[in-house]
Amino acid sequence: MHQPIVLSLDEDGIAELPGLGRYLRKKPVLSPPQLRSDVREVAQREWEDRAGAEYVGVMIVRRFHGLLVDLNAPLDLQELALIMLVQEQQHTALCMAAARSLGSDGRVALPLAQLQQARTQEPVDVQLLKMLATTFMVGEVTALGLLTHGIRSLPPSGYTATLREIARDEALHARIGPMLLRRLRDNPESTWAKFPGREAIQAWVAQAQADLRVRDVVESATLDLFEDPEAAQQLSAVGIPDPRQFKAAYREAIRTNVPRAVARVFDDDAVTTLD
Repeated sequence: MHQPIVLSLDEDGIAELPGLGRYLRKKPVLSPPQLRSDVREVAQREWEDRAGAEYVGVMIVRRFHGLLVDLNAPLDLQELALIMLVQEQQHTALCMAAARSLGSDGRVALPLAQLQQARTQEPVDVQLLKMLATTFMVGEVTALGLLTHGIRSLPPSGYTATLREIARDEALHARIGPMLLRRLRDNPESTWAKFPGREAIQAWVAQAQADLRVRDVVESATLDLFEDPEAAQQLSAVGIPDPRQFKAAYREAIRTNVPRAVARVFDDDAVTTLD
């Protein structure tokens, strides 16, 4: 068993160098209110966990882009993957900025396997198609549902604005799976990848949904603090939604949002955008 890798997700002030800052994404102003020490500790850890998850997302999209390159996928699709890669990097920085505003030193421990995102022994095209069906059509669709829930349930703040910045991009990440699979379905002459068929997609999606359902998506410390009205209000003020409602939104996204995304692959009457 490999030990987690501790990364320093810090910044070097590049935004202050002449001519370079305009290429970097601006971050919302983050001004945390007065917080109890136990609230600050939990909120900091929650934002660190978000930053770590987004950094793993960078590695996932790197793998996605690499598969597209190996398959000689169209250039516009490769470009889109690179845009998604930059967005995941920006999301990491946004979440880390929120964590730092709460006292984080910028150090995050992540499992080596998640950072490596190693390829399997399956054919390259199968690996790519599975990513579209599982990582994007299940994972990213669920993630967008959770972001939407958080934005709607939290009070206005720089932290909620940070979630809104991320959600603006995640709409693309949630669309790309169903849209590309639908495009392959409608274009059997495609040379870089072939539509895998309804049965394969449904099997991949069902397994990915089952994997998500067994995940523990709320921290016990956060759950305990939300039993205290004062702590709950303070956590909400720094972008941490009620974990009970969060878990319910997670299950609902898996149960309803994912099937709607799958329908966009097969149903000629389905709309082609996601909520």
